[in-house]
Amino acid sequence: MSKEYDKNLEAFDRSDLSSEQEEVIHNLKEYITSSLKSNQHHVAIIEGAAGTGKSVILTKLFKEVRDGKLDPKSPYYRLKTAFTVNHPELLKVYQDMGAKYSNIYKKDYQRPTSIINSLDKKKEELDVLFVDEGHLLLTKPEPYIKFKQNNQLTELIRLAKVVVVVFDFAQVIQSKMFWNQKLLDEVVKDVPHKTFHLDFQYRMKASPQVKAWIDDFAKGILRPLPPKSERNGYDLEIFHRAADLFAKLKQVDKKMGMARVVSTTGFHHDEDGKHHVVMDDFDQPWDEYDPQELVWAKRPESINEVGSIYTVQGFDLNLVGLLLSPAFEYDAEHDRIWVNPDKVIHREIYKKSPHLTDPKAIAKAKQDFMLNALNILAKRGHYGLYIAAADPALNKRLLELAK
Repeated sequence: MSKEYDKNLEAFDRSDLSSEQEEVIHNLKEYITSSLKSNQHHVAIIEGAAGTGKSVILTKLFKEVRDGKLDPKSPYYRLKTAFTVNHPELLKVYQDMGAKYSNIYKKDYQRPTSIINSLDKKKEELDVLFVDEGHLLLTKPEPYIKFKQNNQLTELIRLAKVVVVVFDFAQVIQSKMFWNQKLLDEVVKDVPHKTFHLDFQYRMKASPQVKAWIDDFAKGILRPLPPKSERNGYDLEIFHRAADLFAKLKQVDKKMGMARVVSTTGFHHDEDGKHHVVMDDFDQPWDEYDPQELVWAKRPESINEVGSIYTVQGFDLNLVGLLLSPAFEYDAEHDRIWVNPDKVIHREIYKKSPHLTDPKAIAKAKQDFMLNALNILAKRGHYGLYIAAADPALNKRLLELAK
């Protein structure tokens, strides 16, 4: 079977890397090579915000290590390696890598629990393990998916000589996957480890002023929108009505494609057994996880659906239409966005965690999980972000800030 190009891979498999990215890859390769000579297990941590190219670097690194597997002169000769991500849509894309590269196969990409249980059963160990979206690794037992231990990263470190893992604490969205710097430090404290930082924003083709505004917005901080002359052509707009947002977004999609509406939990409406997002005259169904060949954002029919973090996290869009659910309210006293936990419908994200016991920490996490989801969604678009809020007071304030 020939290995053909797959357009799902465009955002991950890139050759036009920046000098910063190339330098990080070079440093990671040196770290892996030196770590393999040691008798200890090692961890390389890649930290960076959404859009900084973490997955691109991990993809390139995995490809180069796999290419060296058959080269007797390579430090990666005959190494046992694998790649894992705890995200079904991303896993599907990565498994498609096996349809492109001669030295990589579908079986090289698995969910974390599958790798842990398989290696334990066979009593084997990997040389190098690559972990994307490390902030989605479980930090408590989840018997439903046959994970009985306490922390997936701890188990992966135990089963691989070198673990290369990506982290962004601003993408932690559920208590069962709760991570912060303190917990990560605790997990890696007994093994040699090194952190590699990524700071430059590659996804959003926006001016520094726009990037700063979106950074603040995703933290709940409200500022006046930068003047259009300071946006570097980035299409940032607040809408009075979701229906108007959708109409304009569809025009953009006809011109350049990959323009999609996304949102977070908080909409109640159900119709014909399906969960719908309804605002003013806008009424579209939520995306449903459906293991098709094309990822959600690239399916033509998804223009008439509303995407979620579960289908767009880790992916790129050209333009994002972001609908803030009723859970996002306007705090007039502090002039900021406040999350009302009582209006968060997907209660799974707030389940008890052994790492969240202090009432103040729990209250903060309830805000952070939803704001992190907002952060993930707001930074999907290369060229634009459209926003409309279900809470009338919040939308009114956003419109005032856009004048």
